[in-house]
Amino acid sequence: MKATDIFVRPALGLGRFVFVRPFTRLRGRPPGPAEKGVAGLVALALLIAATVTGISWLTRDDCSQGLREQEGECVGLLDATASSPSFKPGEDGPDERFSRLVARVAEENRRVRDAWEHPEEDAHRKPYVKVALLLPFNASESGAMTAELIEHALAGAYAAQLKANSAQTGINFQMLLGNIGTDLSLWRPAVERAAELAGTKQSEEGDAPLVGAMGLLNSEQDSQDAASALSAADIPAVSGLLSSPEIEADTFFKVAPNNRNAVTALARHLKKEPGKKRGYLVWDSRAHDNYVSNTKAELEKRFGKAYQLDIRQSSYVGTMGPYQGAPHAVAAAAEGICKTKSDTVFLAGRDWDLPYLVDEIAKEPECQGRKAKEPIRILRVSTGLTSRLTTDKSREQMEQAGVVTLNAAATDGPSWRAGQDAPAQFAPFAAAMAKDTGLKDAALDDGYAIMHYDAFQVLAQAVFEAKKSLGKLQLPSTHDVTNTIRNMQMLPDDTCKGCVRGATGDFGYTAGNGNWPVCKRVPVVRFPRPKEYSPPQAFRTHQGKSGTCPG
Repeated sequence: MKATDIFVRPALGLGRFVFVRPFTRLRGRPPGPAEKGVAGLVALALLIAATVTGISWLTRDDCSQGLREQEGECVGLLDATASSPSFKPGEDGPDERFSRLVARVAEENRRVRDAWEHPEEDAHRKPYVKVALLLPFNASESGAMTAELIEHALAGAYAAQLKANSAQTGINFQMLLGNIGTDLSLWRPAVERAAELAGTKQSEEGDAPLVGAMGLLNSEQDSQDAASALSAADIPAVSGLLSSPEIEADTFFKVAPNNRNAVTALARHLKKEPGKKRGYLVWDSRAHDNYVSNTKAELEKRFGKAYQLDIRQSSYVGTMGPYQGAPHAVAAAAEGICKTKSDTVFLAGRDWDLPYLVDEIAKEPECQGRKAKEPIRILRVSTGLTSRLTTDKSREQMEQAGVVTLNAAATDGPSWRAGQDAPAQFAPFAAAMAKDTGLKDAALDDGYAIMHYDAFQVLAQAVFEAKKSLGKLQLPSTHDVTNTIRNMQMLPDDTCKGCVRGATGDFGYTAGNGNWPVCKRVPVVRFPRPKEYSPPQAFRTHQGKSGTCPG
């Protein structure tokens, strides 16, 4: 390396410095005086140019708008008022599969800011607060979310933001986008920034404080750690998807029913249709995934004895997360199911592993021809129906092998779209999604849009209610929002006392319940759906013998 070598950082950001050697002599002889002089002049010229026009190359961060580069991702929390935030070093903007929604969030955030700073008339001036949406904003087939699921989650939150901002409440919402990493482990920069924005002083109009967070979708240790950190900062957080009852924090609220509630819904279904009680348990062996380990424990506790699951089970390596062996190798499980002539299969695994199990069952010779005699029911806990399962190919395979799935879920898109036992607010939600985001019909069936819609709704409703008791110029604090959520209650005889009027139905919260929703619907969703199908009445969390909530 020579003194004339100049270090620069490429304008597009490659994550490292590179050097440019400005003058290269011919090999075989030493440089003469003239060459030395030219080399020195060239080096000096390039150094001056780098200083004057390229100094940003030396200081430029590959991640803009306050995001930090960690493990090849741009993580942290941004206000999304720029049209093209980069979630990967060197890229021009977000993933093109959901970039349109990021741009729309940015547009709405700018409108909200301008409604306070530059109103058309003083009478139209509206103060605003901020909500942080914490998701992995880089898609991955083996990470926490695919591009499709990020799109659906973001669309649901955005539609809820528009709804809140169109309400005649005198207060608007900005939605900040927080990238917490593909595998959810890079949450610290976003949470630290959220704590800074929440502040500790009494907020007044114009302060635009952060009043809550939402997201934290998977039941993993990283979600627990992030929820604990938010709670330590007194920030209320609402998860639309998380379902393990082992993930808890003081200010961490959930919108989905937990695994124990879902397994209870399955038990109620099997009480009416027990089958031949030839059971089989298939489970993901990744110990770090609390969703699958907790679901497995709940299934064994409830059905282990009756369905002989202690001696009739197989494990596999799940798709999600870092490579730990051949993922979704479920052939052994399919063979065990077919050789034991099992009719009731319990699956403790992620959505994207289910199609592989169906495929292997369809290939097993001993499972052929069972359609009419004894169909194989696969029972599981889910948010909704994964689009990977509902393809024409999967449906055909399931029909050939006589396989049906029974999902104890947070949502039942197919039934609700057909008007069967649909919550009162589902139709307005579906109409808003089609109008504001372009998502409609089967795109709503995985449940990601509606659950994030309801998660935002919890925070927005709490802000509206808390603002009523404050002075004219004062804005709610995070403490006000948390306390209001705790008092969103469902009383006996389905009496709503400040409860959440969600698109998934009315629900509330109660003390000593780990901040899980009370009176939450847990439908058992069947797929494929037979013609003229009528779904069973949905179980509701904490349902009493009289059918009232809470029990």
